[in-house]
Amino acid sequence: MPRQLINNKNIKSVAEKAPYARRELNNNSMKKEIVFPLVVGLILGALIMIFWQFTAALNNQNARLAQLEQVTSQNSKTVNDIVTFINQATNPQANGQGAPAATTPAN
Repeated sequence: MPRQLINNKNIKSVAEKAPYARRELNNNSMKKEIVFPLVVGLILGALIMIFWQFTAALNNQNARLAQLEQVTSQNSKTVNDIVTFINQATNPQANGQGAPAATTPAN
């Protein structure tokens, strides 16, 4: 902006004399007005990202836990079937065969 010299000591801009210019724009005041919302926005954005990551990790762990429960249930059923088979094979009374015949030693 063009400047005028008044009294050889004071330098004033033409914008200060214009009736439509209310105040001179100051970069310092604009920076102060922008800093607080910027900091608050960054903090809120960081919190949202942290909670989003936490939720994603929690959902991943829930899926793993559900899969582990399913495999554990299947393995438990298999082990129970094996134990039942072994018990039936080693216990002749359970099969309806009765007690084994007693043998007398030969003289």
